[in-house]
Order: sequence, then C-alpha cells, then structure tokens
Amino acid sequence: MKTLIIIGIACIIIFFFSSCETGYVKKGHNWVWVTNDENFGSRDHWIEGIDLESFRVLKQNKCFAVDKYSAYFKGRKISYATPDGFVPLTDNEYGYAKDNYRVFFDNDVILKAEPKTFEVLEFPYSRDKNDIYNGTLPMNLDQKDVAEFKVINDEKWMKGTKSTMLLSEFLKFSPEYEWINDLDIEVKWVVTGPYGNGETQSKKFKGLEEIK
Repeated sequence: MKTLIIIGIACIIIFFFSSCETGYVKKGHNWVWVTNDENFGSRDHWIEGIDLESFRVLKQNKCFAVDKYSAYFKGRKISYATPDGFVPLTDNEYGYAKDNYRVFFDNDVILKAEPKTFEVLEFPYSRDKNDIYNGTLPMNLDQKDVAEFKVINDEKWMKGTKSTMLLSEFLKFSPEYEWINDLDIEVKWVVTGPYGNGETQSKKFKGLEEIK
C-alpha cells in the first residue's frame, strides 16, 4: 500500500511539472509561448504572423526563435530583426542577440550598436568599438573610457533590474537623447538598467550617468 501511495505521489509530481512547461510549445499546427505564474497559472500566448514551415527555436537560447522573415524573443517579434545571421549572445533571461545589421536587447534595437565588434559585458552593460551601452542606449563615452570601462555591479539585489519606459516619457528626463527621434527607425521603448554600475580609471557610473 505504501508503495502505491509513493508511486501515486510521484505521478502527480511528474504531471505537475510536465503541465508547467514554459517556453515555446507547438500545439496542433501553431506555436505558442507558454508562461506560468502564481496568480494565473499556465497561459498560452499565441505568436502572431509567424511562418509555420520555417519557424524554429534556437538551441543557443530557447527564449529566441526565428522564421524566414523575422526573429522572436519570448514569443514576441523583435523590432527590425531579420534571420540573416541572427544569433543569441546570451544563454539566460537577458536577451542579447544580433543579426548582420543590428544588435538587440530583448525585443528592441540597441541604438547605434555595431554587430561585428559588439560584446556583452554584464547586464546592463555591453560594448562595441565605439561606445558602452546600458540596455538599449549608448552612453556616449570617449574612446579612452570605452577601452577602460569595467562592470562593478556591486548592488547585489538590484543590479539586474530592467526599466522599460516609453521613449516620450524618457526624453522628459533625458533630453540629451532627443537625437533618437531623428533615427531611420521608429523607437517606441527604451530599456535600461538603472542600478548597474561601472567604472574606468578616473570615472564612476551608475546606470547611464557618470557619478560626479
């Protein structure tokens, strides 16, 4: 009897975990992104506009997928991404990726980032030959600071926090980024890590800003 009870409990546990699958799941002829949370349980998010025949989940980071037209992060299309040379740059929840033309964080373009020389440091910071980036924004540092920059991230509990803000609201507090409105792409959101921190030999930074 005890053995049967143990087997029954094991079956319930197996069923529970199998029913809580997250990520991309094929259901019938369609793909969905499945999420689980305490309040709503398991939910299917249908992925709109995908090419079913070419759609595939990427092994490097299973939060990403591509079809012959676009790329996707957690079930949502990545703005301006193409499958041409598309590759994830991280294997965790911080969705850095690039194609032959642009670099991306989660579902948005990292503005002005150059794919060939781009490297992820530690969220929220990344670098290419021209600049340091916080989330999707360049920090506009000089070349000496770009070369010297290193991530500190000593705020243990807050360092990984993402802030997503409408561009129109962000510009009210950071008018020096008004140039974004003149780009040849439409930017609706900006993503930053306000609690990240880094330094060069002579300067310290928190989020986007130099600490003076």
